[in-house]
Amino acid sequence: MAARSSTAHVERQGSRCRELHDRGPNKDRYHSLPISYFPRNDFPQRHNMKVTLFGATGKTGRYLIDEGLRRGVDMTVFARPSSPFENSNVRVVRGELTDQILLREALSGADAVLSALGPTSPQHPKDLPITRATQTIISAMKQQGVRRLITVSTGTASDPGDGFDWKIWLPAILVRLALPSSYQDIIGLANAVRASELDWTMVRVALLKTRPAADHLNVGLYGSTKHSMTVSREDVAMFMFNQIENGRFISMAPGISSR
Repeated sequence: MAARSSTAHVERQGSRCRELHDRGPNKDRYHSLPISYFPRNDFPQRHNMKVTLFGATGKTGRYLIDEGLRRGVDMTVFARPSSPFENSNVRVVRGELTDQILLREALSGADAVLSALGPTSPQHPKDLPITRATQTIISAMKQQGVRRLITVSTGTASDPGDGFDWKIWLPAILVRLALPSSYQDIIGLANAVRASELDWTMVRVALLKTRPAADHLNVGLYGSTKHSMTVSREDVAMFMFNQIENGRFISMAPGISSR
């Protein structure tokens, strides 16, 4: 992390950032980079930035809340009426994901939307609830004029620029065979985001682990980046918040993993 790196090292990484950013073709914008490339303390935060979070009750969602509060972000969480979620440090709007009125209330004034929605049970419903929820969120975002969407996905949702990486494709095949409803919903979510015409970024995660942030993040397309099989939830939260005003991965789906 930036706190563990020397100033000179961070400056060199910043120079490397600009060099890679100026190359042009999308595929060249994916690289395995030290985490100081996305330094926590260099977050270009506007005053009173507002973020709406979906999927806050899951493990990754809790890390997103912690990261947002650490950065001083004004956070709104959308939670179902039956959810046990309680946090006095964030604004909570309770409702079903089909309720456009409450969705618009939760999105009012937001600078960005973060979503950690995804299948969580082997008995995942066949009616694509995550896909439908994402489509509803996208519709409400457009009505409220909110452009920036950053969502969690997985390697199961491939990118046209991906190459072969058995560490990613083997789990994807297993999900497709063993959890077909989850597989279809992951693909449906990705298709909905890509078709949204918003300023979207899909953060495709490896196997999520509850552990401290790593010294380095692997960021890039599968097959052309040396990825590991895991990533910490803390790293995912940090990376997602850094994308709010960093346009490097707009309309892209970088895979991330940590060493």
